[in-house]
Amino acid sequence: MIAEMLRFDSGGLSLEGRLSYADDCRAPAAAVLICPPHPFLGGDMDNNVITALAATLAAAGMPALCFNYRGIGASECTRDLAGDLEQFWSASTCPDYEAEILVDATNAFAELERLLPPPLPLSVVGYSFGTLPAVAIARSRRVQHLALISPPLAKWSLSPPARELACGVFHAPGDFACPESRLLQLFETLPQPKRLRTFDDTDHFFVGRETDLAAAVRRFMVDE
Repeated sequence: MIAEMLRFDSGGLSLEGRLSYADDCRAPAAAVLICPPHPFLGGDMDNNVITALAATLAAAGMPALCFNYRGIGASECTRDLAGDLEQFWSASTCPDYEAEILVDATNAFAELERLLPPPLPLSVVGYSFGTLPAVAIARSRRVQHLALISPPLAKWSLSPPARELACGVFHAPGDFACPESRLLQLFETLPQPKRLRTFDDTDHFFVGRETDLAAAVRRFMVDE
């Protein structure tokens, strides 16, 4: 696998990303944007789940773009993140900053479109908070597959995209951030075709199960 660092623009800021792809020079079958968790909760492109997804999808012939939201890693930021961080820990959210990182995800998808233009199919994967920008992108852009991993429904609600695309949901029962009753309600509202995959012996962080999770997402991308 080749992992190529790159930079792209998001509202005048330069953000960092990493495009992973197979090193055997085959023509890609599709390409995927992977949206990381909340920046204040380990949300960067080096997260254990994000790196496993990128490696597995790239090896399957699907170039994967990971990225860091503004203010994270080497991505530029003009905000006072100390103030946003304080607000997040006092109120469990920081709406102004979160609105801006949704913009970052949309611009990351635009960069993927620029690097791997149509008619190559493009898909989006979101993990934890990253499911919010993933769904937002799927509502408005050309997306073939939408994969949602442990959506944090205990804090945020998700409105499914009102369009036809393949949807996959991946979760662990008992996940503190993803109540199963709310997840099943969300799954019922998703468009067809859709798939639900449960991992019984792990939790929100998938420690030790990253490879299995990534393989399940790959099968969803290939089979649906």
